[in-house]
Amino acid sequence: MSGALIMRGTETGRSRGPAFLPADLRPDPQGGLYQSLYKRLRGFILDGAWPPGTRLPSSRVLAADLNVSRNTAILAVEQLIADGWAESRSRSGVYVAGPALPVRAPEPARPATAELPPFALQRPATDLFPAATWKQLQTRAWAEIEPDRLLGADPGGDSGLREAIARLVCAPRGLRCHPDQILIVPSATFAVDLVAATLLRPGECAAVEEPTRPGVRRLLQGRGADLHPLPVDAEGLDPSSLTEAAPSVIWTTPAAHFPTGATLSPARRAALIDWARTKRGWIVEDDRDADAWFDDRSPPSPIAAAAGDRTILIGSFNRLLFPGLCVAFLVAPAELVERLRAVQAGIGGRASLAAQLALRDFIGEGHLARHLRRRRAGYTERRAALADALQQPALNAAGLHVVLDVPQAHAAAERLAAAALGGIALSVFAQAPAEDRRLALGLGATLDTIIALAPQLRAVLAPSQGPC
Repeated sequence: MSGALIMRGTETGRSRGPAFLPADLRPDPQGGLYQSLYKRLRGFILDGAWPPGTRLPSSRVLAADLNVSRNTAILAVEQLIADGWAESRSRSGVYVAGPALPVRAPEPARPATAELPPFALQRPATDLFPAATWKQLQTRAWAEIEPDRLLGADPGGDSGLREAIARLVCAPRGLRCHPDQILIVPSATFAVDLVAATLLRPGECAAVEEPTRPGVRRLLQGRGADLHPLPVDAEGLDPSSLTEAAPSVIWTTPAAHFPTGATLSPARRAALIDWARTKRGWIVEDDRDADAWFDDRSPPSPIAAAAGDRTILIGSFNRLLFPGLCVAFLVAPAELVERLRAVQAGIGGRASLAAQLALRDFIGEGHLARHLRRRRAGYTERRAALADALQQPALNAAGLHVVLDVPQAHAAAERLAAAALGGIALSVFAQAPAEDRRLALGLGATLDTIIALAPQLRAVLAPSQGPC
């Protein structure tokens, strides 16, 4: 592994964990210092320096030895847990994941946003974000923070931010909740893992949409869940197969399914709520793409607005604003919040206080509402330009990407990758991949870039599209 290492003796008694720590830690361009620490710690696991069962240094020891904030250390360790490289053991600590957890092949580090291909799904439209406004709010936030406040920050999130989310994010969409029902977390990924750790016991059944985000599937399997796929069509997930299984949790994206963009129909929505109340099951509603609609309709109200007693809603400002923000949230029934808080206290995971305060004002002063209008218009314009350039309509009405009907989509995606354009076949999101004609292209590049690359994109796709 590259980079210098510090060999820290264990005779000091400070930690029973591994004796290697990075000596040249620098902020990562994608996610700052915590992301850099995460990659270095993951590297020790991949290199075999930390074999399965090795106890990691505590976040307090990591922070002290590396001269970083404890929050930085906590975020790095929690991402290891969320990605399946480590596991938290009650009252014992955090350990490198052993054979009991699914073993994943080493994955290459994600490239920085600037290195992502123009049509990659992971590429956000950062040119639409009001960076100058955010910089002012971030400066103001740090000026507001006194040293004592850093020590006394609520692990569940700043009260002002939770109030702003309840009043200006949830209420306009019909979800009435108390700020105490909201927990602030670093990411939607962390929120999924937190809910799974709270609600699922090893061997219990959890139902997931098919196709779905591979990361969600890995997280639930990492918590020992037995997954039951629910097929998705134009009306969203089909709950009819629930009679074949007895899941205790259903994970769903009803407003804008990822990756197809389907919206759950009213009839299936009602059936899902009936299942949750009849079977005393839980609906985990991933709402992070709810605002990504391409027509004039308002996004549907969340399921949590109609069945708040059986629904946990997850939202992410990392999707709405920019990936490095590391602030997301979940809304849960009042009786479940304390359980979630207790689990969060055990596994850690806090969002930056300064980012929370800046976001509080960003929401409260109306910047978020203006940004969402601009973002929606920008993505709609790019989607129309791309569909016109390729001379075929998009299949999806929601999402931050466009879905096209392309014969042999997997082969087309391989050619796009070879041309450094980006794009992905929807079949890769299925648990059992099969031939699929649907191809997704991200819309994060600027409008000028999309128009300029359209001829090259048409040429690469031509063997698959056939005559127009």
